[in-house]
Amino acid sequence: MIEAVKPKRKYASRHRAGQAAETREAVIAAAKQQFIAMGWQGTTIAGVARAAGVSTETIYAVFGNKQALLRAVLERAVRRAEPTIPLLEQAGPLAIAAASDQRAQIALFAEDITSVLGNVAVLMAVVRTAAATDTELAALYRGLHDGRRRNLVFVAKALLDKGPLRDGMDAETATALLWRLASPELFLLMTDIEGLQAASYAEWLTDALVDALLPS
Repeated sequence: MIEAVKPKRKYASRHRAGQAAETREAVIAAAKQQFIAMGWQGTTIAGVARAAGVSTETIYAVFGNKQALLRAVLERAVRRAEPTIPLLEQAGPLAIAAASDQRAQIALFAEDITSVLGNVAVLMAVVRTAAATDTELAALYRGLHDGRRRNLVFVAKALLDKGPLRDGMDAETATALLWRLASPELFLLMTDIEGLQAASYAEWLTDALVDALLPS
C-alpha cells in the first residue's frame, strides 16, 4: 500500500507544478498584452487577472506587485522560447562565441538581438514612458539598460577572442558601441517610424557594427 501511494503523490506534485507553470505563463501573456495596449498606468492587476482567467490573489501570490509582474513580462520577452534559460546561456549567444570569425559573430549577433528586440522593445517603451513621472519605473528603466550593457560585454569579449578590433579598441569601448547601436529605442525608430522590416534592421546592424568595430 505504501508503494502504491508514492507514485500518486509524485504525480500530484508534477501536476500541481505543471498547473502553476501554465498559470504563470497565462498571466505573463495577459499582462504583456495589457501593458502594450494600455501602458503602465492603464494596466491593473485586476484587469490582468480577468484576462488571464485567474484571481487577483493568485497574481499577488506569484508575482508580488505590478512592477514585479512587469519585470517578469520583460524577462519572458527577452528569453523568448527558452524561459528557464538565461539569455547568455541560450543557443544564440553560444553560437556567437563559437563562430569562426568576427564577421560571422557580428552577423549572428545582429540576427539574435533583432529577435530579442522584436519581443522586448515595445515593452521598454512602456517603461520609458512611465519613467517620466514614476521614480520607481525610472530606476527600473535605467536598470534594464544597465543589464543590457552587462550582457553585451559577452559579445565584445567574444569578438576580441577572435582578433583585434578597429584601432585597438578595448572591450569597454566595443560594448558601448554595441549598447548604442542595438538599443530598443533605435530599433523602434527604424522599424515603427522608418518602416524597416526586422530583417532589414538586422542587415543594417550587421553592416554598422562591421564598420564600427572591425579593422578596415
